Parts: sequence; structure tokens; C-alpha cells
Amino acid sequence: MVYKDDKEMMEPQMALQVEIETAEGEDEAMYAQMAPTGKYSRKALNNLVKATNRLLPLFEQTPDYPTFTEDLDGQLPTDFVRVLAMFQGAINGAVQTDAIDGEFDFTLEDLIDDNALNVVAGKLSSIAKNRDFRNFLKEPPEEGVVEEVEMTEEGEMETPMTAENMSEEELDALFMGRMA
Repeated sequence: MVYKDDKEMMEPQMALQVEIETAEGEDEAMYAQMAPTGKYSRKALNNLVKATNRLLPLFEQTPDYPTFTEDLDGQLPTDFVRVLAMFQGAINGAVQTDAIDGEFDFTLEDLIDDNALNVVAGKLSSIAKNRDFRNFLKEPPEEGVVEEVEMTEEGEMETPMTAENMSEEELDALFMGRMA
């Protein structure tokens, strides 16, 4: 038997569940759209998986991405793209701050064939051992950076856009813009 109070409590929970499922669906669609497409051999895919598993502990994740059992002709799986996008963002940030050399940078769009997978696997394996990259991940961004401040039409200072004052949608748009 469901009482009126129970029903009223279930409605916000159901709304939250729908919101979570919608966000997860949008997230999955975003990574599916980003997923590179190509013809990949199992060997090249697993080279990239091995390199991925070497790098995952630096991001405080368990190194347990599963190996591929067959060749792939099509898109990389979205869960794999999600991990690679995380690596790409961190490496790009480290390159932009001159913490590491630009030779380590890569883009998901480059992953079109076995050769590209092997090149990125080599970069990830090297970066997993790179002391400067490890330090970059451990150190928070510098606080003393001078930011450009814009004035509104009323002559007031406009708050600079930072991760702390951006909405989730604005952060997503920023990250998507950087990956483009």
C-alpha cells in the first residue's frame, strides 16, 4: 500500500532519476559524437589499452580497461573515448602551461588507423613515466595568474569566467571548444 506522503516523496526522487538519466544520455551522445572512426586491428587497439592502463593510476583510477578480443571497423567505444578525452585534456593543459613538451599532445581526431593508435600509445606510455607530467597533475593551477577583466556598459567590472563561477553547460561548452 502506498500512502500519499510516500507518493509525494517518490515524485522528487523520480524527477531526479529522470534528470540523471537524461544527463547520462547526453554525455553518452557527446562522447559518441567525438568518437573517432576507423579500421583498427586488435593488436593496435590493445597497444593503446596497455598504454591507457599505465596512465590511469596517475588519474587515481584503477588500471583495468579491458582488452579488445577482435578487430574493430567503426567507432571506438564511448567509454574508451571518455578515458582518452580525459588524457587529451590533461596533456593539452600541461603543454599549454609548458609543463611538458608539445610532442606528447594528441587529438582524438588523429585516431583513424592502426598507425595513429600506436603513435598515441607510445605517447601515453612515455607520459606515464614523465616526472614533469606527474608534477603537473599533482599541483593545482597557479592562483596568482593575472586575468583580463572586462568592463560592462555600466562601467562595472565583469567577473572573469572561471571553473568556480561557470555553469555545468558553460564548462562543457568550454571543454568541447578546446577539443574541436
